[in-house]
Amino acid sequence: MHVPGGEPFNAQFRAISPGFFPAFGIALREGRPFDQGDVRGGEAVAIINRELADHVYGGHALGKIIDVYQGPEGVEARIVGVVANTSQYGPLGPQPPIVYLPLAQTPDKLIQVVRSFEPMRFAIRVHGDPLAYRDVMREAVARVAPTQPIANMRTLASIVESTTADARLDLLLIGVFAVMALVLASAGLYAVMAVSVAAREREIGVRMALGSSASRLLAWVLRGGVIQIGIGLVIGVVLTLVAARSLRKLMFDTLGTDSAFDPWTLLAVAVLLLVAGVLACLLPALRAARVAPMHALRGE
Repeated sequence: MHVPGGEPFNAQFRAISPGFFPAFGIALREGRPFDQGDVRGGEAVAIINRELADHVYGGHALGKIIDVYQGPEGVEARIVGVVANTSQYGPLGPQPPIVYLPLAQTPDKLIQVVRSFEPMRFAIRVHGDPLAYRDVMREAVARVAPTQPIANMRTLASIVESTTADARLDLLLIGVFAVMALVLASAGLYAVMAVSVAAREREIGVRMALGSSASRLLAWVLRGGVIQIGIGLVIGVVLTLVAARSLRKLMFDTLGTDSAFDPWTLLAVAVLLLVAGVLACLLPALRAARVAPMHALRGE
C-alpha cells in the first residue's frame, strides 16, 4: 500500500460489512462508518485505524487518498473514517496498521488474492448464548453457499480468554503479592504503633493525670498513625500515576479510551489502604486509652 506520491508501506487489509465495527465494539474516532450506500459504482472509500492515521498521515487522515494493494487488483480509495486500534495479538502484542474497505466495493480479484492466504471469517453478534445459534448460522451459510464448509466456530470470549491467559496469570500473581504486601504493611504499622505507645507510656500517664480523657488520648494516638498513612498514600498515588503510563500497552482502546488511569479504582484502593492502616493503629490506640495513670507513673 502507499499514499499517492509517497513511499509504500505495509498494512493489514480487511474487507468488511457495515456491521463489523458495532459487532466488535470498535470505536469510531473520526469521520463516518460504512453504510449501505458504499457499493460498487460509487466513490471508493476506506476506513483506517489510529495506528495508520498517526504514523502515515500524521493524525490527519480524513479525506486523504490511499492505494490499497498495488497492482491490477488494487483499489484507490478516499479515507472517510478512523477507528480505534485493536489488540488482536493479545495485550502485549503489536497493534498493526489496518485498512478497512467495504466488502461491497472490494474488487473480486482483490478478495481472491486475500483469500489465497487468509480464510473468510464471519462475526455474528447475538443476544444470549452464542453457542445456541450454531445450527442457525450453519443453515444461513448453507442457503447462500451450500458447498462452503464452516470450521473453527468459536465465541469471541473464548478467543480473548485463550489470548490473555498469560496476562491474566500475571495479574493473579500480582494480586496475590499485593494482598501479602498489604498484610505485611498493616502488621508493620501495628508493630510500630505498639512500640510507640509502649515507649510513651509515661507521657500517656502524665496526660491522663492532668485530666486528658480516654477519647482524646485515642484520637491523639490515632493521629500519629493516620499522618504516616497519609504520607504513604500520597507517595503511592504519585507512583501509581507514573506506573499507569507503562500499563497503557496492556489496555484495549476499542471502547474509545487509551488511558490506563481509572480514578474510581485508585480511590477505592486508597480507601482500602486507609481503612487497613487505621485498623492496624486502632488496637495500640485503645491500649493507650486504657492505661491507668498510676500504673504508667509507677516506674518514675
